Amino acid sequence: MNSLSHQPCAIASAAALVSARARDYAQLQWTSCAVDCRVPLCWRSWLLDRRSLTAQLRRLSGGDFAVQLRSQTIAVPNRSEQRQLRLAPRQRAMIREVVLTGGGSAWVFARTVVPLSTLVGPLRQLRRLGGQPLGEALFAQPSLRRSGFEIADCRHWSGEAPAHWGRRSRFTVAGRPLLVAEIFLDPFAERAFTSARQSQPR
Repeated sequence: MNSLSHQPCAIASAAALVSARARDYAQLQWTSCAVDCRVPLCWRSWLLDRRSLTAQLRRLSGGDFAVQLRSQTIAVPNRSEQRQLRLAPRQRAMIREVVLTGGGSAWVFARTVVPLSTLVGPLRQLRRLGGQPLGEALFAQPSLRRSGFEIADCRHWSGEAPAHWGRRSRFTVAGRPLLVAEIFLDPFAERAFTSARQSQPR
């Protein structure tokens, strides 16, 4: 059988997976950590750290870090994202989804929503990031500002791998906003907390 005959099924399966992931993602309940922070103590140092996650993952992985682009589209964000970015109901944005890997394992699923009006000036480059880390581009901007974090319990999310917790914050560069969410996956937890235990004095 010609391998091309399998392509429509493969494309349909991939589209169904993306659709299911987007549906489950839109159902996550994001809560301001200042109001209700149920996050276990062992997670707080990761979820509430305001530094670049890219830089931290590079250190944790010993440099064996990569970005895998899952999708980048122009689409209408979900309602929660619209509220955070103060977008009109049908206003479109660039939505970029990636997986951050360490040692070849999926560590973090990240979703970035960038209003089209933000993709100007120093942030034009975000259209062409591809497999380059968003954090390196953002934290190089001298006018960067970051909001407080919202936290979500992601243990029932159907994504790249079993997940634990997620965090979300709004960045502005020269007053122009974008929203970044990061969901920490099971292989990350295994590595991060094993390393933490090994570094404790005996």
